[in-house]
Amino acid sequence: MPKFFVEPSQIYDEEVLIFGDDAHHITSSLRMKIGDPITVCNMNKRDYDCIISSVSGGIIHAEIISSSICEAEPDYSITVYQCLPKGDKMEYVIQKAVELGASSIVPVLSSRCIAKPSGYDKNGKDKKSDRYSRIAYEAAEQSGRGIVPVVHDCISFERAIELAKSDAISFICYEDEKQNGIRKFIASKKNEGMKNNSISFFIGPEGGFSPEEISHAKENGIESVGLGNRILRTETASGFVLSVLSYETEL
Repeated sequence: MPKFFVEPSQIYDEEVLIFGDDAHHITSSLRMKIGDPITVCNMNKRDYDCIISSVSGGIIHAEIISSSICEAEPDYSITVYQCLPKGDKMEYVIQKAVELGASSIVPVLSSRCIAKPSGYDKNGKDKKSDRYSRIAYEAAEQSGRGIVPVVHDCISFERAIELAKSDAISFICYEDEKQNGIRKFIASKKNEGMKNNSISFFIGPEGGFSPEEISHAKENGIESVGLGNRILRTETASGFVLSVLSYETEL
């Protein structure tokens, strides 16, 4: 069943109002009509099963049949700190991270990044912010999420470490880490309790992290974790980590 996000102000006691791009998509692309079922989400983990009751002036009225807590959300909040990859790979990272359960994605500028931030417009807004947010929104709809994950503006590696060290569980993925593999790491954290915790992890750029960056992370209480015997591409690694977390905690 198609799923769409709406603001809480669009939800009433017995109906939901849908307008804008989503209304156009429902009527023009999906060719849905009165009587067809849809699911809407209030962006705060609550789903509403609805039936389209009327379409007028570009506004869809949908009757609420039932509501429930969205089951697609993990029991923890997870932030992906992704060092800037080349080209348009960040778009792929955002899309797949949202599909796989991330709560937020933070682009990071580390010492070995070849790519540079896109810059800001005259209003001080990241030039790629709208596009990244749209990718996250569409991925959240497609995968049935209960929230729309946030894509933040790019920050420095040092600032990212400052933010991540306050999370309950934080780690940095490092190809030279041979003793603390991700399975061992997650097992130890499961014993401590992962439910309802904030989790964050770092993925390096094409050139990986420098030894100095790994040392800086460790000095701030962020463990280095290995991802196995194969070296993953930067655009693959976050999806791998999120999949492992899902397997170990949800499935």
